[in-house]
Amino acid sequence: MEQVRWLTEREERVWRLFAVVLSFVLDEVEGQLQRDAELTHFGYVVLSALSEMPDRSMRMSELAEMANGSRSRLSHLVAALERRGLIRRERFPHDGRGSVAVLTEQGYAKVVAAAPGHVTAVRSAVFDALSPQGLGQLEVACTELLGTVGSRRALPPWLASRLAEGWADAQYSASYGDDATALVPAIGDRVRRGRQARGWTLDRLAEVAGVSRRMLINVEKGVANPTVGTLQKLGSALGVGLPALVEPPSRTG
Repeated sequence: MEQVRWLTEREERVWRLFAVVLSFVLDEVEGQLQRDAELTHFGYVVLSALSEMPDRSMRMSELAEMANGSRSRLSHLVAALERRGLIRRERFPHDGRGSVAVLTEQGYAKVVAAAPGHVTAVRSAVFDALSPQGLGQLEVACTELLGTVGSRRALPPWLASRLAEGWADAQYSASYGDDATALVPAIGDRVRRGRQARGWTLDRLAEVAGVSRRMLINVEKGVANPTVGTLQKLGSALGVGLPALVEPPSRTG
């Protein structure tokens, strides 16, 4: 039997805080939707997902993955929404197998009407209390947790495909928040000095990093705010990590 790794005092404190915050936030958001729109949060997510599709329809299996719910749970929900005239089910037109959930005009009007109140509740429950740095740190924490959970269960495809890139963006935002733009001149200077130390021309670095020459010129001039992906490419080509490129000038002198 594997030995239990008991929680440290700090881990137990953070876990209890996390559990309470999660419960309070979900209760507040769910309560607003049920009170003002007669929808559960899962129901709102399903209607919202359908509303974003070009034809406002999706295969039931794909919709379950998008909404992060089981097929049986989705089936029960869709049946209830179907009785309210918000969704209708059709057979998949190409192979005749499986069902397609289609958002009706009434369903579309429902989600449009519910959206402002839902967004206000989410903002009140989460974002109004966070500084830009706090928002970045929350994104990092959630992304790291999902990376661990994703190794044990399937994540929604849209989430799994963006997880690694999202982690890098979140780390950048968590460290610098709204000050990220102010780092652009320092980043350009570090890229230029790194290139010159290797004896490379602009064309050579652009080729090795796989970025456009125009982008590289603008980065070195300090007039382009490069994406995390571009910074990772430049750092890899120059043999330095992302943190070395984006370190605030006050920390490096």
